[in-house]
Amino acid sequence: MLDGGLHVYFTSAQGQRDWRVPFEEASFEYSVLGGFSFDIPYRGDRQPVYLAPPLLPRLARGRYDAVVVGGWSHLEAVWSLTWSRTTRRPLVLWSETPLLGPLPSRPLRSAWKRGIIRAAAAHAVPGPSTARYLEAHGTSRERIFEAPNAVDIEFWGDGSRAPRPAPPVLLYAGRLVQSKGVDLALRAFGQSSMRDSWRLVVAGAGPEQAMLAQIATSNVTFVGSQDREGLRALYRTASMLVFPSRYDPWGLVLNEAASSGLAAVASDAAGATRDLLRHGENGLIVTPDVDALRSAFDYLATDQKLADRLGDAAGGIARTHTPRACAEGLLAAVRAAASRA
Repeated sequence: MLDGGLHVYFTSAQGQRDWRVPFEEASFEYSVLGGFSFDIPYRGDRQPVYLAPPLLPRLARGRYDAVVVGGWSHLEAVWSLTWSRTTRRPLVLWSETPLLGPLPSRPLRSAWKRGIIRAAAAHAVPGPSTARYLEAHGTSRERIFEAPNAVDIEFWGDGSRAPRPAPPVLLYAGRLVQSKGVDLALRAFGQSSMRDSWRLVVAGAGPEQAMLAQIATSNVTFVGSQDREGLRALYRTASMLVFPSRYDPWGLVLNEAASSGLAAVASDAAGATRDLLRHGENGLIVTPDVDALRSAFDYLATDQKLADRLGDAAGGIARTHTPRACAEGLLAAVRAAASRA
C-alpha cells in the first residue's frame, strides 16, 4: 500500500501486557530503541515512562519522507517534531485519548499538548471520540483521519466457538489495577442474581489481586495471567465479557472478544465503548459503578439468550475494525500530511 518502505521504531520490546511481543510475525522493518523505563501513577494505574536513546539521529540517518508518532507525552514525539521542523518533512500524530467529558483545567499541560497537536500536519485516530478530543484542542476536522484500532482477527477469530460450559461464564480479562474497575465488577456480581446461575472468571494479574480475592464470592475463579492462546480459549468458552474500567483510552480487549463472537458489559469511560458498542444491540453499556453493573448482570441472568444475540452482533465489529482498515487510515493521514508539506 505504501509507495516506499516502512520502518517502525519500538521504544520497548515488552508492552504492559504480560505476553511476549511476537516480533517474528512482523512484515515490516523494525528496530527496538531499548534503554530503560519506570512507572508513574496515572488515573489509578501506572503509566510507563520510557527513556530510550534519542530517536533524532536515527530519523536523520533514515532520510524518511514522513514520520508517524504515537503519543504527545513521550520524548519520541519531541524528537519527531524537531526532525519535522528541521527537515520540513511532515509529522503525523497518532492519538488515542478520547473525549469523555469536559476538558480538565491544566493550563501548563494543556499548552504543551496543544503545541504538539497543532504542530502535526495530520492526525490518525481510532474513532470519533478521539477526533472530538483533538478538535477540542484546536485541530480542524479535515486534518483528522480514522485508522480504527484493530487486532489480528484471523488469530482471535480462528475457528468456531467452543461449547459453552454450564453454568455460563462471565469473563474479565486484563490487569488487576485500580483503574480497570475489577473491584466494581466483583461487588456487583456478588450482589446480583447472576451469582446463583453464572461463574465469574478473572484472567490477569496485578497489585490488587490480594484485595480482589478477599471481596470475591465463592463462584469467582482467578486464573492468573494468560498468553494469547490461553486468552483466546477463554474468549471462546465465555458467554459474556465484563469491561468495568474507570478509565481506559481504548480497550483492545473489546476488539479481541468481538472477533471471538463475545459481547461485553462495558464501561462508558473508555474510547472503545464509545466508538464500537451500541447499547442493547452488540453489547451493554454501563457507567463504571456497582449499581449499573449489578443491573446489567441481573438483566443478563433473566434472559438466557441475550448473551448469544449480543455476541452474534458484536462479531460485526471485527468485520469493520480490521488491520487493513487501520493501515488505510494511516496511509490517508500520511498522504494528506505530505500534500501540505
